[in-house]
Amino acid sequence: MTAEVIRGSRAGVTVRQPEPPQPGELTQTPREIEGPYYRLGAPERSNLLEPGDKPELVLTGRVLNERGTPVPGAIVALWSSDAVGNYDMIGYKYHGYQTTDAEGRYEFTTIIPGCYEPRNAKHLHVKVQGNSQPITTQLYIEGEPGNEDDDFYDSRLLVATTTDANGTKHGSYDFVIKQVTEKENVTPESLAARV
Repeated sequence: MTAEVIRGSRAGVTVRQPEPPQPGELTQTPREIEGPYYRLGAPERSNLLEPGDKPELVLTGRVLNERGTPVPGAIVALWSSDAVGNYDMIGYKYHGYQTTDAEGRYEFTTIIPGCYEPRNAKHLHVKVQGNSQPITTQLYIEGEPGNEDDDFYDSRLLVATTTDANGTKHGSYDFVIKQVTEKENVTPESLAARV
């Protein structure tokens, strides 16, 4: 039985989506808009908390290729607004990245971001790359209000969570990317062959 996919009116329509999987392949992670707030230069860190913050979300998961093989050394960059919907465009509050371990795993500890106009859902922006084209998407947190009302919401990007005794949500999301093969690699020889 396939779960119903709830999508907002703009979910995935402004960016090119991956091709359907071939037999034996996993479905690749849906793509979403980057938004205007992605910034290069964020620090490598798993703890995105700022002074005075309590951990509200621990997000873990893996980066896998389309065959389900973990991708070690992949970059997972995460950025979000603060608790009231403001993005830091001067520094790197709530911005950071991780390099996946030998099993393709990553982990971030952060807050639950706030909403801002015109968005209705609290969301995390993510960019992933591991011998692949970079993909950009957004994750939505289970149980937060406004998910289904958001124009970009896609239930395939929902992070199911549990809540611990301290009130911290714990969720996991595996990203599936299509890696570049040696055949697709760009070299002087491959460029000459295309002319």
